[in-house]
Amino acid sequence: MNDATRARMIQQTRQEIMIALLHTRGIPFRFDLLCHALLHLNLPDDEVVKRDLEYLAAKGYVRWTNEADYLPWSRRMFELTPAGDEVANRITHDPAVGL
Repeated sequence: MNDATRARMIQQTRQEIMIALLHTRGIPFRFDLLCHALLHLNLPDDEVVKRDLEYLAAKGYVRWTNEADYLPWSRRMFELTPAGDEVANRITHDPAVGL
């Protein structure tokens, strides 16, 4: 896979995560269900989704909503932040997300 294809795959995964969370606005989305919602992307494994969620959280677009600190990924829940809502709705542009 060349660099341009890989970059496009990363953007597409981040876009799909943001859009899925946008559709469930106000209702946290469990990690395992989010991975299931992304099956159509044919990602190699859940690690791809983890890395992109970590990136989106570091940018302040997504937040982890669970109270307990060391929950397994399959039970973690995520939602958009106000900044993430702006990116998902294309009010603010982020080239790394492609929105």
